[in-house]
Amino acid sequence: MADSTWKPPDKLVAWLAPGLVAGIMFAMFVMVVGIVASTFWAPPQGIAQAVGIGPNGHDFHVVPFILGLMGHMMNSIIIGAIFVAILRTVRPGPAVTVMAGMAYGLVVYAVMYWVLLRHVFTIWAAQGVQSFLTANPEWSWVVGHLVFGMVLGGLLAYGPWRQVSGGRPAATALHSAS
Repeated sequence: MADSTWKPPDKLVAWLAPGLVAGIMFAMFVMVVGIVASTFWAPPQGIAQAVGIGPNGHDFHVVPFILGLMGHMMNSIIIGAIFVAILRTVRPGPAVTVMAGMAYGLVVYAVMYWVLLRHVFTIWAAQGVQSFLTANPEWSWVVGHLVFGMVLGGLLAYGPWRQVSGGRPAATALHSAS
């Protein structure tokens, strides 16, 4: 009888996938808000504009849109892997992991929104930063980062990558008996 427990194909994937999945959920949320606030493509396109790639504004431009999505996903993977490393050191229980993920999302928001966008990127792309900041209302970035953290923490507490975080098991009932 074959073992029915899912195992990630590779430890590297197990470290990087939670951030990628959480980043996709974040992107979906802010792009849906963008439909009402500006345009569907403005949030990811604004990421590229904030670092000086592409023309400013919310008209569709394929290169900044694709590069913005790529930049967002790469940031999500890296930021998610940092969270995995923190969890492997602390080893909290599942509920604390989800709450820590949400707090982590807010810390990431503070660094990205208040430090990088307002003080670093404005050095060479002030108009691009302004284009990004007008893509969505600020509350949506806060909620988006909470979604990122909640999904990241949830995947590491209860999802298929919970073993990589080194956390305590959620409950024996959640683990299948052989």
